[in-house]
Amino acid sequence: MGMIGKLRQVSEFDLARYKKNPGEMARALAAGPLQMDPQLYARMRETLQRSPSVQKMMEMSKQGKVPVGKEQIELQKEMMQLLKQALGVNKPDQSKPPGEGQSREEPATAELDLHKSWHCLHFMLTGKVEGSDGTALGDAILGGAEIGGEAADTGYGPPRGLSPAQVRNVSAALAAFPIETKAGEFDAAAADKAGVYVARHDEQELKRYFLQLREFYDGAAKKGNAVLLWIE
Repeated sequence: MGMIGKLRQVSEFDLARYKKNPGEMARALAAGPLQMDPQLYARMRETLQRSPSVQKMMEMSKQGKVPVGKEQIELQKEMMQLLKQALGVNKPDQSKPPGEGQSREEPATAELDLHKSWHCLHFMLTGKVEGSDGTALGDAILGGAEIGGEAADTGYGPPRGLSPAQVRNVSAALAAFPIETKAGEFDAAAADKAGVYVARHDEQELKRYFLQLREFYDGAAKKGNAVLLWIE
């Protein structure tokens, strides 16, 4: 299949948990994106946001801390209890069309597959071939701190994580990016010469994948989510 660029939204709590236990992250990525009934997810999210333990965890995360020992055990127990309660609630009537009692909330996990466009997009955004250039646009595809080292290698290095604050910065930078101009000016021959992987993307392809990337980050920023990025 080649080198495929992928991004997945995760909660701030999950990002902190994955940093502490990369093996859990590797299993989650291997299992694919979680599919959950939208209305069920909305109920769970509302319940979790009211949870004192979750609020405490979020505050610790902002301070660069992660729950350990007794705090971690108590939080895990509460999360499992909330999950059981949510799953015990009757599911909405799937026979009704949207707008008749069903939520339009998105699934619990949003994942974006950039296929082989990721390197071409990164080059268009930054003019760079290797890694992030330290800007929000550079973080959009190849940014973030590595998680897990060799043990979590997805084939082309370990996944990287962007915090919710970084996600907001990327979202704002993508919103301001002049895609119409830049896609039209893109020089595929120059990208190929620079060593960009699958450099031959035309203007329409670049626009299509860029808009998917922009929409993905816009959604993640609005939800306050973190983002995992990896190549497989």
